[in-house]
Amino acid sequence: MAGSPENRPMIREERIQRADDGEPLYDPELSVWKSGNSVVISIPTVARDILNIEAGDTPRVEVHADGIWIPRGDSRGE
Repeated sequence: MAGSPENRPMIREERIQRADDGEPLYDPELSVWKSGNSVVISIPTVARDILNIEAGDTPRVEVHADGIWIPRGDSRGE
């Protein structure tokens, strides 16, 4: 499978299945801070609930030119 992860058929299909009318379910303003060479942002409680992410999980995080995608925890296949 060549190309960017966001262009792979499996990712496109998953986005189509999860897409709503294009509006975000939750849109908070969050603080960003530096930790080593990384930038950190917290995931709000409502996002953790929607994505089914719990403390100690290691979810996949995809970085794309137009944003960051964090798949739902219950479909990670772990």
